[in-house]
Order: sequence, then structure tokens, then C-alpha cells
Amino acid sequence: MENNSTHNGHHQILHKRSDSSGGNAPSSTTTRTTSTILEGTEESQSDGGYESGGSRGSTRSVRSGNSSTSDGNSSSASTSSNRKQYRRVKSGLTKLKSNKSTNLVTQQSSPNLQQPVAVIANFQPVIEPLESLQLHSSNLFEPLLQSDPTSNDELQLTQAELEVVDMLNNEKAVVKTIRNADWTAFLQKFKPIDGNGSGKHEHHPAHQKIMNANNTMNSTTHSDDDNNVVYPFNSFVTSTSILPCGAKKMRCFGSSNEYAVGVVFALPTAFPNDDNSEDDAVLRTKTWSWPSGYSAKTEFNIDHHGNLINGREEALVPLSSMRIMNYSYLYDVDYIVGGRMIKGGLTTIPYNEVYIRVGGHGRIVNGVDLCTGQQCNDADGTGRSFDYGIGLPVALFVREVDFGHLVRLLRTRARYSAVFGVDAAKGIPLLYMTPEHGVRVFTEELQHQVMKTMAWDLNPFQNPSLAHKTGIDTTSEPHLQQKLEELLDLDDDHLKQVLTPEEMARIAGGFGATDESVANLLNNAVQRDISEEATKPLDGCPLESGHNLQDLVNEGLAFALRANDYHTSRQLLILYTLVATKARSRSNSLNNPSIENGEGSPIDTSSKHWRETEKRNKEMGADNDERHVPIRDEDGIKHHDRELIRDERALGKHFVPPPPPPPPLDTDRLRSATNSDGLLAVLGAAQVLRAMQDGSAKRRVKESIDSIEE
Repeated sequence: MENNSTHNGHHQILHKRSDSSGGNAPSSTTTRTTSTILEGTEESQSDGGYESGGSRGSTRSVRSGNSSTSDGNSSSASTSSNRKQYRRVKSGLTKLKSNKSTNLVTQQSSPNLQQPVAVIANFQPVIEPLESLQLHSSNLFEPLLQSDPTSNDELQLTQAELEVVDMLNNEKAVVKTIRNADWTAFLQKFKPIDGNGSGKHEHHPAHQKIMNANNTMNSTTHSDDDNNVVYPFNSFVTSTSILPCGAKKMRCFGSSNEYAVGVVFALPTAFPNDDNSEDDAVLRTKTWSWPSGYSAKTEFNIDHHGNLINGREEALVPLSSMRIMNYSYLYDVDYIVGGRMIKGGLTTIPYNEVYIRVGGHGRIVNGVDLCTGQQCNDADGTGRSFDYGIGLPVALFVREVDFGHLVRLLRTRARYSAVFGVDAAKGIPLLYMTPEHGVRVFTEELQHQVMKTMAWDLNPFQNPSLAHKTGIDTTSEPHLQQKLEELLDLDDDHLKQVLTPEEMARIAGGFGATDESVANLLNNAVQRDISEEATKPLDGCPLESGHNLQDLVNEGLAFALRANDYHTSRQLLILYTLVATKARSRSNSLNNPSIENGEGSPIDTSSKHWRETEKRNKEMGADNDERHVPIRDEDGIKHHDRELIRDERALGKHFVPPPPPPPPLDTDRLRSATNSDGLLAVLGAAQVLRAMQDGSAKRRVKESIDSIEE
């Protein structure tokens, strides 16, 4: 960082920037299309200039300034060296050195006078970030604490939310917290490998031990091999917990930061609470359960015959006894925890463990599997069961009420939708559960309030576990895939009634949205531009005279910059280019009948088209680099060159000229607010598109040629 005197001196010389709108509207003083050299005076005598690299090299800059001041009466350099120095300063390669005989700066001989420097007009040597918003990820969303389904009669809960709340109140559900880094493996474990819709039935660990002892290698069977029923998802056993009534008093496994989001599974409803039929089914299917405070570590305590060892079997407790213990935790003063009597009780009870089979069916709501549309009945064996799985999670929950966890919850719902389908995730209940507060429902109304806050007051942020793995030079394919799965869906009809297009653009840029959502948002902006244009007098205004499209993209880019999100900013610019170009192609088709006849078609802006095309081009490029060997025929022409000539001749028969570039974006203010290589690459690409429109590219080339000639 530069010293204070240098920093203040720079801001004395450089033009001031106005940022009253929070940094979203670029200032007119930040235009970079000129390279005029201005002369000014530096108030600080500790530095004779500055480096074009911004905040770097300040120590060297100060030393050079002091040496220049102390040696002001030394001999002057030659004219040619001054010209070289001038060109290097102009191109930003070095700092300006003061010299009394130079033609650029006049050095005063008196050491008491201020030292003149040369300053590049509108150049910003110090990063000037956008103004910070009011809230951060650690701030609490307090309205959620008031969303108690047992006491707040004004809550408008959906059927799915009512079912989940009833399950938790009657202890007919189990919960599981998942490590942040394990979500991909957890979700993919439900998906059939062959993709034909027939899930696998993973054997219980006890059965696997027996099979291994008998040298049987296959640890899974088709779901229809056992009961002639085809299940859409794999089933497997995993550890869960059954919480006391209302999810109170008992904590879940893991910390709320490392295990930020959890899932809720519904237990089979075919068993009443007043008989032993459920315990019999649990015993028969080896659905093991241990009381609160007991560490089972099942995977390490099964012998090769599939039997529990080291006292694990003796410590088993049926589900009916687990519910009795949970009741005691809530209403008794003294109770047993971990095999010891606790006098006076505990404020928070450790978690218990239920080793149960999940999956098989999809998410069942009101007796219907939302993934398949089939009716399900637990009593007749077509629904949830301990034998074949209790289905997909019926709800998601967090244990913190801050914006960081709530945004993570929304992103996890997006992943749920990406893996299991939109129908499976639509309307899935989102909950907040803690031992102190019990269950709070994150209703759709509260979700809309959070989205409003995200668009106006919340500083945007990436998933912290992905940010360092999805940069321009550090992109990991698995992490990028997770980032794409976490993109929010803004196409919900109810959400469109609450959020304005500008607010949606901010959320898309700062927190990420699906390609379909962003493309539809930009297409609607184009339609508004066309409608506004149609209402104007016929004065020859071009199609891009409306600014709804550019305004939305600028809003999104500003929030992407706040989040330091390279991929989101890149997505916005690419979709903007595709949508704007397609709109202009449609307007040009009126003057080009070949497009209307199908010989040319507008660019496809479908949600996955550009990503798939980009991936295919990368694979083809890598393949060509590996296998490309130039082979010449008898005429001395390379084969690939001859094919290119043939393609060009064929193209000339029905040639459709490419559409002009999209309307220009003003990104000057944004480029001065970041030093991120990825964001600068995206904003630089936007500047190139702008230069193609306003003719500044040709002017800059001429300036570069003139500089070289000098």
C-alpha cells in the first residue's frame, strides 16, 4: 500500500468520482478512451510521481521521489532517453522520474517548491471499491424467529409444510445433518447409475458382511428383485436422529457451520404408536437405534457375520423407547442420558442415532410421489417402509438464522432440484430448527422478504467453500458443477410478482441464477425496449435506443463485482450478447428473407446451449491439438485448408452476414472498482464490444501506432 502522503496526493490530482447511487451508475469522469498527459502538482514532497501499477511498488516510488528531489541539480538526460521515458510512462510500464531538462515535466531548482508530476487523465491508480451495503452474511433475519407454527395462527402453511410440522410434533420423522463437503456424494447416492429409472437396493452392512464371508461380490440388487416394485431411486442405510416433540431440547450432529444444512425424512405411517408392530418391523429389518449420548460407530463394530459387537447390540433401544426418553427429556426434572442419571436435567440433550434405510421412493406429499406421480400408501406396501426405504428427504433445515445460512439453504434447495428434478423440489418445506426454539417454518412470504433484502441491503457473497475453487485460473470441474447446481431459479411466478426485474438482475449477479432465469429476464427486457421503441415517433431511432436491457446487465455486473464472482459475471455478459444479438437478428430478418425461409436462424439462447457448445469446442480443440498433423496433397495444399476452402465456397451460396455486436455497456466505474483478473477479463470483454460499436477501437489502434512511432 502507498503511504498516506502519496495516497492523498493522488486523490488531489485525479478527478473525483461521484458514487451516490452505490456504484451502479458509472460516472462520466471515468472514461478511459483518452491518453492525454496532464500536468499537475503533488502536495506531498515525499514522492515525485507514482507507479501505473496502482498500489504496488509504493516503497520504490517514495525512494525515487526522494532521490529526484535531492538530486534536482544533477545533469540532464539526453533527448532520446526522455522520449523513451515518456513512452514507458504513457504505456504504464514505469513511474515518471522528474528531471529539470525533460520536455514532459519542468523541475523547479528550489527544493522548497512543490514537485510537478505528469498524470494520465482519468487514470485511477488506487482501487476505488463500490460502496458497501448495510448487511452482511452474519446479520440475523429476525422475522423467522416469529414463524412458530404452534403459536402463530397467521402463518399460511402449505400442505407439505403442515405434514412436516405434524411429523416433527409426533416424532414420526428423523433428521440428518450433512457435512458441507459431503452434499454431492449424499445426493448422488440416491441417483440410479444406469439412469433407467430403476433404483438399486444397497444391502444392509450386516448383510454385506455375510455376503463377503460367502465371497459374494455384488453388494446391491435391483429394487424390483425383492418385491416386484420398481423404485425411482437407490435405497441405502444411513445414520439419523429422532428428535423430541417439536424438535426441542436435543441438538443435531455436528457444528452448525461445518454441517450447515440438514434433511428431514418421514417415517412410515402404517404403524400406530400404541402397539408393538413398529418395533417388530424395526427388529426384522435391522433398523438399529441407540439412545441419546451413545456413540455407536456402527461401521467399526460389526463382525464378519454381520453381528454387532463391543456391546452395541446390548445397547440397542426400540423406537418406542426412544420416544419415551424424548418425552422424559422435555418434561421430567431427572432423566438418564448416556447411561447416567442426570439430576436437574440438561439444557441441551446430545443427539441419538437411528440407523435406517432411506431412498427408494421419491418425495411423497399427501400420498403422492411427486417424482413419479404415483399414489403411495404405507399400509398396503406401496409407500414408505423400513424394508425398501422411506423415500427422499421431505424437508431441508438450518440451525442458524443469519443470512449466510439462509442463502445456503436456498442454494441447497436449488441443488435438490438439479439432482432430483423440479417436481421433486417444488414447494419442499424449508425449516429453522434449534433445541431452544424448536421448529420455525421458512415460509414463502419470508423467503420473498429475504430475496428483497438480498437485492437491496445484503452484500452478495459466493459459497465460501467454492469461491477459491472457481476462479479464472483455479476452476475445478466438480466445484464448478456444484456452483451450477446451486444457481437460484428466478422463474417462479409468485416471485415475479414480488421482485422487480432490477432486483432479479441484482440477485442473479450477486448470488447466481440459472441460465433459463437470466435469459428469460433479459428477453423480457428486450421486449420492453421494443415496446417503448414502438411508442416513439418514427424518427429513425435504432432498436437499441431503449436501455432496459443494458440497465439490467449493469445492475447484475455490479453485484457480481461485489461478490467477486467471475463465473456469474461471465454468464451475464454471454447471455446478454446472445439475447441482444438474437433481438437484432429478428429485426434484420425483415430485410433478409433468407432468414425467414430457414436458411439462417437466430442464435439459440436456450439455457444449456452455450455451455454445451463451449464444452464441446474445448474438447474438440484439445483433440485437435493432440491429433493434428498437417498432411499435404499433390497440389501442396493441406487437407484441412482444402476443406476450409470448400466450406467457404458452400457458405458463399447462402451467406447470411453476422449481426452487429450488442449495444455497448458502460463499465468504466466497475473496472476501476476491482483488481480481480477474472472480473477485469469480463469487463474488458464488455469494453471490447463497446469499442466495436463506438469506433474507439480504431482510435486506440491509431494512438498505439503513434506511440510506437514516437
